[in-house]
Amino acid sequence: MDSTIGQADSPPEIWLTCTNCRAECLDRDLAPGQFLRCARCGNELKNSSGGKPSIFSAWAFSTTALILMVLANTSPILKFEVIGNFQENRIMTGVESLWDQGFQPLAALVFFSAIAAPTLYLLSVCYVSATCSLGLRWRGRYFCFSVARILESWNLMPVFAIACVVSVVKLRTLGNVTWEPGAIWIALLSIFTLLTIQCFDRRFVLVQLEGNP
Repeated sequence: MDSTIGQADSPPEIWLTCTNCRAECLDRDLAPGQFLRCARCGNELKNSSGGKPSIFSAWAFSTTALILMVLANTSPILKFEVIGNFQENRIMTGVESLWDQGFQPLAALVFFSAIAAPTLYLLSVCYVSATCSLGLRWRGRYFCFSVARILESWNLMPVFAIACVVSVVKLRTLGNVTWEPGAIWIALLSIFTLLTIQCFDRRFVLVQLEGNP
């Protein structure tokens, strides 16, 4: 009799569905600063703040990253000198060199992963985060959310930053290499891109989009 009453008074179990891999996870109360992540893919399902402070941060970080993206693509990354000949290198320099040498597929891949995908991802996150933060119903929110989910794994700007450091080590065996302001913008862009990915709470965004069609 007592066990039956205890079972009847206990709250029902609530299961959360991962927006990334569709796995089920048992909901639970969280202490301040705690997160509930999917055991299968590691996607954040819930946080103690309810998601909104995180989405504000995603909006701020993505906006900053977009500004840095412009600076990183318009400023020279490094200057290479060989026997008195100078060459300034930008992000597009490698793409153009690969294209001119006949490696068009590789050039297209580098352009997509280092420029196109990061830019589209940041634009999508910025747009969706703004609508959720301000409670607006702008058009194309679902589409931008889908774009952000697809392109997150293709956002390889941090990898590109590491590749730049590795390339300088190799180039210094051939000539003199001098870092230019573009290297600073790329480093900052990589940091703010990672912060954007970390703060973009897809579960919270999906709930917001479904609740405000």
